Formats: sequence, structure tokens, C-alpha cells
Amino acid sequence: MNNHDEKKIKFKALLDESYTWPSKYPFKFIITPEQIEELKSVLSHDNFDIKPSKKGKYVSISLELEITSSDQVINIYEKVSIIKCIISL
Repeated sequence: MNNHDEKKIKFKALLDESYTWPSKYPFKFIITPEQIEELKSVLSHDNFDIKPSKKGKYVSISLELEITSSDQVINIYEKVSIIKCIISL
């Protein structure tokens, strides 16, 4: 098992300890303003709370989704990881 798999297993366990599924789960990402549409298309969702940084170089994207399992949370993080330089919080 590689380091990525170990982190994924630990994260899944932490999620399952912290949440009772189904549950609302908050996601937060930092991207450039030009990447907003890309994030919307990857998540198939457009109800984001968007806050620009002070200088406007980045935006903070927050959203809360009804999630059915820790596997779904992990799947969403894996889907958005294809976006160049995205920061997932």
C-alpha cells in the first residue's frame, strides 16, 4: 500500500468518525477566477459562495452538499484534483 492509499484510508476513517451519513458536508477550494467555470463543470454544481482575495488574484469557493458517504466526499476531492493548482481545504 502506498502513502496516498494510507492517507485516503485515514481520511475515510476520520470522516466516518465525524459524520453520520447522509449529512451536509462543507467543501472549500481556492482557485483563480478563470477556473470558476471549470470547477462548476467538474462538480456539476453552480451554487457556490465565491469570495475574491484582496488583490483579486484568487477566489475562495465554498459550498455545502448533501453527502451520502465518506466515499462520496473522497470522490469529489479526487474529481476536483484534476484542476491545475487547486487548493482543497
